Amino acid sequence: MLPRLSDKYIAGFLDSDGCVSLQWNPTCTRPQLTLSWSQKTSLDRVLCLIQDAIGGSLAEVSVEGNSYSRLTVCGSTARSVLDRIRKHLVIKRHYAEACLAMANRPVSDRHDAKRQLKWERRRPSLPLPNFPSRKWLAGYLDGDGCFAVSRLTPLGSACPVLHCAAARYDTEGIEIIQKAFGGRMYDMCHGRVKQYVLQLNPSKAVEMLSMFAHHMIVKRDQAMFILGCARMGHYRDGERIRAILKQLKAHPQRLNETALDVGLLVRQVQDKLRPWNKKGLMACTHCGRNDRRHVGFGLCEICYRDETLRRRHATML
Repeated sequence: MLPRLSDKYIAGFLDSDGCVSLQWNPTCTRPQLTLSWSQKTSLDRVLCLIQDAIGGSLAEVSVEGNSYSRLTVCGSTARSVLDRIRKHLVIKRHYAEACLAMANRPVSDRHDAKRQLKWERRRPSLPLPNFPSRKWLAGYLDGDGCFAVSRLTPLGSACPVLHCAAARYDTEGIEIIQKAFGGRMYDMCHGRVKQYVLQLNPSKAVEMLSMFAHHMIVKRDQAMFILGCARMGHYRDGERIRAILKQLKAHPQRLNETALDVGLLVRQVQDKLRPWNKKGLMACTHCGRNDRRHVGFGLCEICYRDETLRRRHATML
């Protein structure tokens, strides 16, 4: 049986990947309220769950040769859904209220109404909540969040990060996440986009992901995998962590597919001992000797050289 999504999750996913709009019928003076979501067909599980919770029609469309699934909810159903979830919205709350008000009355001048809506769309939804709710956060990051390993340290540890981008007039979501968990924001695209980046060191990953990872749909496996690695207290098996996370991101979650065993993937990550001290003379993770200088990735000089030659030979084959 499918899990039923909460209103808070649906609000978070609408804030990130959804659209609130009015459709104008030439023969009617009252516009029709529409809610819509779009995802790649390979990731349409979340749209099926939203449809199960609120109704609507799900259709498959082709965009530049790629297959997308689009969920659309219109008319009185859209009004009842928006009435139900708007108190949980963060980014689109003000615009949703403006659309609801306009959909409930006849409009005499459509051009003026569209100009007004464009202006309302850029107004912030104030006041912002002091702390994001867990299920809203799960829905929002399922839509706009991205988990990645930014780099490996010279000692071979992974550096997982959370990225989230928003248009400059849609930054309420990343602002409350930054307020709650820290992180930094950067300007992108000549200031038109804000990029939020949070370094997920083990303690931060446990603090943050344990709150909402089990509520996620699209990126649940990725978040649970990083959380499982973080509970070791380190990410020393960096190459394996990066490879498994890349595999999870490439694996589509369809509705009828068997869920991955994330615990099994976490068990593949080696709980490596710290291989060096301040002088770089602790046990090598490969040969175990502690009388040689550490060079990189937990390896002594000789093992590091042998591993470099092995990889070079493998790439030439």
